[in-house]
Amino acid sequence: MATSQQIVFADKEKSDSEFVVYVNPDIYSKWKSDKSIPITDVVQTFNVYVTRGGGNTGVSETPSHQELDSVFDTANNTAVVEHILLHGSLKGTSRISKPERDFNYSRGSRNVSSNAR
Repeated sequence: MATSQQIVFADKEKSDSEFVVYVNPDIYSKWKSDKSIPITDVVQTFNVYVTRGGGNTGVSETPSHQELDSVFDTANNTAVVEHILLHGSLKGTSRISKPERDFNYSRGSRNVSSNAR
């Protein structure tokens, strides 16, 4: 099962926004010390996303070319992605944990005995 994590870059002098790319965390950690690994293996996609005002909540949007150019001095997605990979930081967890039993009591639990009402 492929996992992904965010690499987040923010330059508070140029923008209040955070720029995000999604990567395979295992390959990203190898790429940090071995740049011979192609970036195409590291990133999930060459799309760059932006969150306004930072934080984990809110809507991720596609930044305009003008916004990319004002923060990264280029609107070229490949160059922006590489900059984010080099200067950004890994954020969040790569694994989604699942509870061992069904905790949605409004729908009932699979572990309830037949005598319970």
